[in-house]
Amino acid sequence: MQKKYEIVYSKEFIQKFKKVLLNYYRYETYMDFIIIPFLWKKTLMYIPLLSYSDRKNDEVDDLLELAKETDYQIRTLNFEYSNFKKDDMVTMRINTEDIDELFNSFSSKTRYHINKIKKQNFTHKKGNSDEFIEHFYKLYSETMLRLGTPALEKNFFYSLRDEFKDKINFHNFYDGYKVIAGSCNLIDKEIGIFEWLGMDDEYKKKDLGYLIFSVLIETNAKKGLKILDFGRSGYGGGTYHFKKHFKMYPVKIDIYKPVEEDIYEKYKLASKIWQKLPKKFVDNFGCKLSKYLKDL
Repeated sequence: MQKKYEIVYSKEFIQKFKKVLLNYYRYETYMDFIIIPFLWKKTLMYIPLLSYSDRKNDEVDDLLELAKETDYQIRTLNFEYSNFKKDDMVTMRINTEDIDELFNSFSSKTRYHINKIKKQNFTHKKGNSDEFIEHFYKLYSETMLRLGTPALEKNFFYSLRDEFKDKINFHNFYDGYKVIAGSCNLIDKEIGIFEWLGMDDEYKKKDLGYLIFSVLIETNAKKGLKILDFGRSGYGGGTYHFKKHFKMYPVKIDIYKPVEEDIYEKYKLASKIWQKLPKKFVDNFGCKLSKYLKDL
């Protein structure tokens, strides 16, 4: 069992990310919160879009006091939680201190799939030029549509690049000249962050995921990071089990809000409808909708 480093995002990272949000979406603020408007309702968010924040689950009393009697949402990590239940929201992490030992610990089945897909001669490139963002975004937006979730606007990733500079890269994978996968990679001190990823559905069936995760782990482990964080999964779900092939472990995401909700059930119907909408409509309207959705 890997040690669970109790590391959350740094305050500096959150401030930079918040700066991007405020400049891009023109949100209003209330104290430490960003105000998410939706029709007549406003939600105090700390902080939108990221899976968690710079607070642990026992460090939110001041925020709860500020937000009382309003609609609010605060996402934190709970490192003490161990009694996981189906569909608990978790972030999946992996420690990278001994990369050789890590890869040797993979099951023979996982190593077989990794070696098999590497023989396909797909190429991997990383960078943060406009071209890298364009290639990443094509796959990311297509993947979000398949999942039934509005994508963030392409220009938002340009804004992230302009703010984070050398602390952001886009890892893209190619079959010849065709882009087949892309992942956005942010760095915050000791954490490598992967919040957004896209993959060509045809290549997903060819086990491309094994190549993507093995390459992302290997390239980022060389940066001296303690943790790679591969983002949200529902405990026991499909993405959770796939990430477990790479010895990732779950850390519970506690979501503070006035009324407890089942996120998966709440958006189930909307997600199915979204998947069936014309792509032109989704491309034009969906990106703008992301500004107003508190549960992205």
